[in-house]
Amino acid sequence: MERYLKHIFGFAAGLICMVIYIITLYPSVGFMDSGELAAAAYTFGVPHPTGYPLFLLTGFIVTHLPLPGSVIYRLNLLSAIEAAAAVVITYYSALIITKYVIHKLLNAPQKKQAVKKDRKTPQEEVAAKTRRDTEEYNTPAYILASAAAICTGLARTFWLDAVQVEVYALHSVFISLIVLYLLKILVSLNEPDKKNWAILFVLLGLSFSNHLTTMFLLPGLLYVFYLQYKAGKVFAKKVIPLILLVIPGLLLYAVLVIASGAGPYLNWSDLQNVSNLFGHLRGADYSQLMFSSTSKFGKNAGDFFSNLPGELAIIPLVFSAAAFLLLWKTFRNFVIFILITVVFNLLYAFNYNIVDINTYYLLVFFLLGVILPAGIIHVLSFGNPAGMLTGTDEPKRSLPKVLAVSLILVVFSAAYNFKECDNSGNYANADFTVNAVNSVENNAVIISYDWAYLYSGSLYYQLAEKLRPDVKIFNIKFLAVEWYLKTISKFYPELYEGIRPQAEEYLKVYGQSDKVKAPKLAALVSAFIEKCFTAYPLYITVDFVLAKETKQFVDKYAMKPVGLLYKVESKGNLYDPNAGINALDLKYRKIEPNTAQKNQLQKIIPGMYFETAYYHYNNKNFEVSLKFLDKALEIDRDFRDALNLKRKISEVNK
Repeated sequence: MERYLKHIFGFAAGLICMVIYIITLYPSVGFMDSGELAAAAYTFGVPHPTGYPLFLLTGFIVTHLPLPGSVIYRLNLLSAIEAAAAVVITYYSALIITKYVIHKLLNAPQKKQAVKKDRKTPQEEVAAKTRRDTEEYNTPAYILASAAAICTGLARTFWLDAVQVEVYALHSVFISLIVLYLLKILVSLNEPDKKNWAILFVLLGLSFSNHLTTMFLLPGLLYVFYLQYKAGKVFAKKVIPLILLVIPGLLLYAVLVIASGAGPYLNWSDLQNVSNLFGHLRGADYSQLMFSSTSKFGKNAGDFFSNLPGELAIIPLVFSAAAFLLLWKTFRNFVIFILITVVFNLLYAFNYNIVDINTYYLLVFFLLGVILPAGIIHVLSFGNPAGMLTGTDEPKRSLPKVLAVSLILVVFSAAYNFKECDNSGNYANADFTVNAVNSVENNAVIISYDWAYLYSGSLYYQLAEKLRPDVKIFNIKFLAVEWYLKTISKFYPELYEGIRPQAEEYLKVYGQSDKVKAPKLAALVSAFIEKCFTAYPLYITVDFVLAKETKQFVDKYAMKPVGLLYKVESKGNLYDPNAGINALDLKYRKIEPNTAQKNQLQKIIPGMYFETAYYHYNNKNFEVSLKFLDKALEIDRDFRDALNLKRKISEVNK
């Protein structure tokens, strides 16, 4: 039973997290990249940079297997399975750390004791006794490692990545595997195994094929290689050729070229031209996007340190901090590896201005979680772990304390982040996207500004679930990138013909400075809106109307609120008593405004109904106005503006 116990604890850690992930799983499309990634996986398109070919392959396979559930639910569930697998792997890493620390603590005093007691005691006998003593701590070690794995899996960002379609769930698998093999190398520098290095390089290549933030591990890996070189130069030189084993993983980027060659709707960077691949890998498209933002190093740094306690549920973070004190004495090489890796990760990531920046800190959260057992040992021993471990019957006496503290940490981690990570009833973006698309007439055009809400979600619903294929949905920012213009040219040729002169003029200066291309781009955007306006019923999202950068493009038109969108009309149009009427019958599930995105939609949806109500109120149609106010209050019963306008109408009717 003893030999199975080790694996039972690891499997149990993964199973516990898996159950929690399924309970809190997104039932449909989420915010940000969720819809776009699901659409790319299903259609075998090319997702946003850096492309994620391994994610694309696994997602395509899962979405085309004869399995129950919607495409998006299967992909969400795939993330949960991948994250649970990462938890199991994390357990084995935490176990290596735990047993190594216990061995070090037991070995030092026993050597002294043995030499003092019998100077003739063979070194082999002392080592054997140390191993026997260490084995007596197997069960506490399993419990500690299991607790560390679960707490890592329930860290906020780790958990959120596990409950929706994301590239980071698979990335967490590779992070945990790479750290596992680095630990195996670190604990056996003097008895190295070439196989560990070979597997490590294979994993690195595969990890790079899923996400390029794998690079955050490289400085630490170089440090480990330096240690290996110090321990044995001859062996280290034999390791160097094994670097070539990263190549098979990197070759998976050819998958993106193949996918692009099929001409899918989602075809970022147009990789049919292989020379564009390097630009795709470095995210060149982002620098071309309209109104692209700049670095927020100071703000990112401040947000990271202020949010860090909550990421790891506060109490586990305290134990992780204590772990450094013990590991510095017992496993200093690993502490230095952590410091090198974390500093490089943070300094690099702080330069990014993206909404989901926390995912770039995933490796940091992982490393803080995996060392948790050392912190528990240090705290339980009141700073004297060697004394705690070497007393009479200590294994039996320490077991209840280890079990109690581990249980407390696991339960607290689950409870602390549960509300924020529970997305089992999160239909906010799904309802908003589907209702907005369904609210427009046949052959309409919708133009959005933001990526996180309607646009990304609509890609999934239109490409995977075939929702309203007659409706054309565009993102105004993407007109700034060449591949998007090619997509419009291919899939909407009649629309492209109307903007061809402006598009060609813009493409002549594509890639040049903002000062040179800005007027050409502005002309292109104006022509695009004008063409859509004259050829189709045209709708735009509220973020398009409110953004300062787009004000110049909408000022010449009248914006008529019609439920969830604005309909673009000529100025001076007569009042429309039916404006937005079909949006009154749309249904919404409850939004719990506990995240930035949910807060936004909690304002946008009732806010747009209020705007429509005010449109009718200004035109003295109080009866229809009240219907829209009631709809707004149905979603947000404390909406002050809606309550005030309803009171004003009541006073007028008296």
